Amino acid sequence: MCCSAMKHNDGYRHKAQKLSTPCFLFAKRPPFSIRLRNRQGFTLLELIIVCLLITISLAFSVPTLRQTLVIDQLAASSRRVIALIREVRLLATQEQQPYLIHFNLDTKKIWYRADVATPPEDQQQPDSHPGFQFPPSVRFKDIQSGTLEKKQSGELALWINRQGYMEQTILHLTDDQDNIISLSISPFLSTIKANDTYISRD
Repeated sequence: MCCSAMKHNDGYRHKAQKLSTPCFLFAKRPPFSIRLRNRQGFTLLELIIVCLLITISLAFSVPTLRQTLVIDQLAASSRRVIALIREVRLLATQEQQPYLIHFNLDTKKIWYRADVATPPEDQQQPDSHPGFQFPPSVRFKDIQSGTLEKKQSGELALWINRQGYMEQTILHLTDDQDNIISLSISPFLSTIKANDTYISRD
C-alpha cells in the first residue's frame, strides 16, 4: 500500500509539472507579414535605393513628356488655323462679303476682318476679329500662296471672295523640335489637308 501511495504521489507531481510549464512556450508565433510590419521604418540603404530608382525614372520620362506636349501644341495650333479659315470662308458666303485673313509670321498672330475698300462716309472701317496667337513653341515656317513668293517673315493677307474662294495656299507650321505640319488649302473646296511632312507648291 505504501508503494501504491508513492506511485500516486509521483503521478500527481508529474501532472503538476506539466501544468506549471510557462504558457509562452506554446504561444503561436505571428505570421511573417505581421513581423515585417512591426519593423521600425526603412534603413538608410533602402531609402537611397528608392531615391535612385525615382531619379532614373524621371530622367527617362521627362524628355519624352516634354516632346509629347510640344507635338500636341503643334497639332492643336494647326487645328485652330483650320477652324479659323473655315469660319472666315463661311462668313464670306453667308454675308456675301469679301474677307481678309492676316498672318504675322514674326509675332505669330492670325486675325481677320471684312474687306471694305471704301466704306461709306457715315461708317468706320470694320473692326478686326482678334483671332489668336501661337504658343511659344510653335511658329510659321513659311507661307506659299498663289503666284506670290514664299513668305518667311513679315505680314501676309489672304483674300477670300464672297463665294468663299481663295488662292491655293500652303501653310507650314513647325515647333522647337523641328516637327512640321503642312496645311494645303484648296481654292474652291472647304477641305484643308494636313500632312506631317513639308509639302511644296511646286
